[in-house]
Amino acid sequence: MSYGPTPSASAPASSSTSTSQSSPYCASGSYADAVKRRLSTSNREIKSLTQPVQLPQVVHQRSTCPSDISGRQASACQPATTLQPSGYSASGSDTGASKGRKFTLNPNAETFIPRSQRPHGGHQHLNSPSNTPDWPATAYQSSTPRTFHPEAKTCHPETLKKEIKSALAMLDNHNFTGAEKAFRAILHSKHGIPNPFDKQTVTIGLARSLKEQTREKQMEACSILEELRLDGTLDRFGASSIGNLDLNLSLCEEALGRYFDAETRLLRLRRKRRDADERALCEPSRYYTADITHARLWQSTGKYTLSETLLLNIKTELIKNLQSKAHSTATSKLRNHLNTVNTALMRLWQLIGKHQKAELLMLEITGKRPDDDEDILCRPSDHKNIDLALTFIWRALGKRERAERLLLNMSRKHPDDSEEILCRPTGDRAIDMALARTWEEEMDKLELAEKLLLNMSGKRPGDSEEELCKLCGHHDIDLSLAVFWQRMYKYMRTEKLLLNMSGKRPGDSEEALCKPCGNSEIDLALVRFWELTGKYKLAEKLLLNVSHKHPGASEEILCKPCWQQEIDLTLVRYWEVLGKYHLSERLLLNMSGKDPDGSEEILCKPCGNHDFDLALAVLWENMDKPERTERLLLNISGKHPDDDEDSLCKPSGNHDIDLILARCWEITGKHERAINLVERGCEFYHSNEFELTLLKFSTGQEEFMEMISHYPESANTLLANSIHYFSLACQQIIQDTPESGQDNLHKALEFVESALKKYPPSAGAYSQKAHCLRMLGKNEQKWKEWFARARAFDSSRTYRSKTHFWRNREAAALQKLSNSKE
Repeated sequence: MSYGPTPSASAPASSSTSTSQSSPYCASGSYADAVKRRLSTSNREIKSLTQPVQLPQVVHQRSTCPSDISGRQASACQPATTLQPSGYSASGSDTGASKGRKFTLNPNAETFIPRSQRPHGGHQHLNSPSNTPDWPATAYQSSTPRTFHPEAKTCHPETLKKEIKSALAMLDNHNFTGAEKAFRAILHSKHGIPNPFDKQTVTIGLARSLKEQTREKQMEACSILEELRLDGTLDRFGASSIGNLDLNLSLCEEALGRYFDAETRLLRLRRKRRDADERALCEPSRYYTADITHARLWQSTGKYTLSETLLLNIKTELIKNLQSKAHSTATSKLRNHLNTVNTALMRLWQLIGKHQKAELLMLEITGKRPDDDEDILCRPSDHKNIDLALTFIWRALGKRERAERLLLNMSRKHPDDSEEILCRPTGDRAIDMALARTWEEEMDKLELAEKLLLNMSGKRPGDSEEELCKLCGHHDIDLSLAVFWQRMYKYMRTEKLLLNMSGKRPGDSEEALCKPCGNSEIDLALVRFWELTGKYKLAEKLLLNVSHKHPGASEEILCKPCWQQEIDLTLVRYWEVLGKYHLSERLLLNMSGKDPDGSEEILCKPCGNHDFDLALAVLWENMDKPERTERLLLNISGKHPDDDEDSLCKPSGNHDIDLILARCWEITGKHERAINLVERGCEFYHSNEFELTLLKFSTGQEEFMEMISHYPESANTLLANSIHYFSLACQQIIQDTPESGQDNLHKALEFVESALKKYPPSAGAYSQKAHCLRMLGKNEQKWKEWFARARAFDSSRTYRSKTHFWRNREAAALQKLSNSKE
């Protein structure tokens, strides 16, 4: 069996979180006080996950199965023993199980005590502190002490287990509201829950279902688990004896943005000190589920180097254990943990731009090699989710034909099949959706993408507008079709379908149109559409309503977070587009737990939420505050302005941070430093975006032609050539006469049109063509249409900086051309 490439762990570069707590394991004060503090805490951060986290249920054996690729948590969803048994035995044996057999005892008989436990000179009770063995406490012991008296007869109908099983099935199928109702019904049943293990399972199941809903219900989930925690005992590290309880509670705290609490709890589970060095923190604890969960928490908070190092160390240990215990009963559990680690590593590498590493890992998992021929590489494996992830990686690396071929093979289709067969759904929505998205990136296959989506919706291209905009019953398909039509500039269909999904009609009043439908994903899609089509009043009103705010409210109320991360960040970016930077900044600072009047040191200190920190860095860049941007990014990266050049230009492990930092240095005139970072980023990430950034930094300069001659032709090189000649033209227009730059402008237009003709379109190419047409004095409606295409292709472009030096240079050239016409 192949376990994937054996990793070589390196010491992490980023710093670990520090604390001022008096204890390295838990907050100061008594446990009861700690519970009260947590129950009353109102945290100002929240981390929304792109995929729902399935929390672990508690029953009798420790979990070992891998999480699904679309999930968030590492194999904590299976039955588990009580937490933290000595040595973390992989056997999962239940030493506290009680057999409900009937027997009769003499009520006057003395309780039996083993000879080795009897005190000298007399008898003491078994539960006396001086005679209690130093065994790990179990959930069963804590809630129902062992006794030799027969169990009382209690009502325990067989239907109870069926009800629990049904509720857990709803949870696994992401029917969180249904699962919540089912678990509540069981807890409030008139028969009660006599078995403590079942009660724990139901209570934790209820918390899991609540965690995936609103912030209020997430807080209720924490309260429920804190209350259940009081029923158990604690080990010497402060971890609960109730199996998987602390693991669930840490994930609830993470969802609420209480990252310090979540990490403290995981450190207890892993038996680590908070003030330990990075090498110790990244050593596996042998409680692999907690280790992987901690690695993913670090990933969520932007500590990518720590996360990667821990995952690689876990993988190394698992491979060694599998090799030494090839015929052990624990092999299956170890292999499941290894699958989970590989999945987590693959996601992390995708996130930070290490696509080639992710590709190698996925090929290794599926038993393939990079130098295999196309037939083997594009042959589906037994791991559907890995195959789907591999197609995503290939698309990111520009290997779209290979991605399409693998998806067609997974669909049991052939590239030469008729259009009717190619666009016939397979019945597997994940495969069909991936194929549609792949076709969307090919200019000559847009019709195939639309036809496949329509077939998945039970519609046909020739249907009436009314039929095309009807709901098909599958939310993900309808939303994908609406986004596709938006990118194809079919705005009437887009709006009508989105309104139908919202339960609204085009002729409704403004009040009705701006009323949230209850599904934030649909509401935000409608907000972005209205923003794109210039309906700013509707967009802002709906966005504020989704945030539970009113347009006429005070600035203090408007800038108060609603604690749904995607909604808050959308409002930040929307205000940024409208130029309301002060509102965006105040809201972001409130989300980050900072005071606008705080010192520079406090304002530039990372808040712990990676998305908030990056959004603030980009906002300050757009507000012409590059010094703050640089300081915040260096702090996030664990660097200092006084570090030497080698340390400053060392890739941080975070793709986005390094790109923004390089751009910041370029804006502030630190050209050599920016070039150095981007060059090292190209080697580290193997990312097309770094390659294009490096070429852009050299556009308009003498070394550009020498540099680009070493690259084969690609969409990136053609676009870079267009930007180069456009920059030269702007310089000539400013320094000489308006007519002097015309030749270079035509060259710039020629290169970008070639890129759009030969390669899949991109927002950058659309935008560059618009810039060229505007500078050449073409019809305003025409160049505005190309800018609209760029925004439709990539809405995030709207939020990018509009104050870069090259924009100022372009504005100066446009002004001179305008003056020459007067």
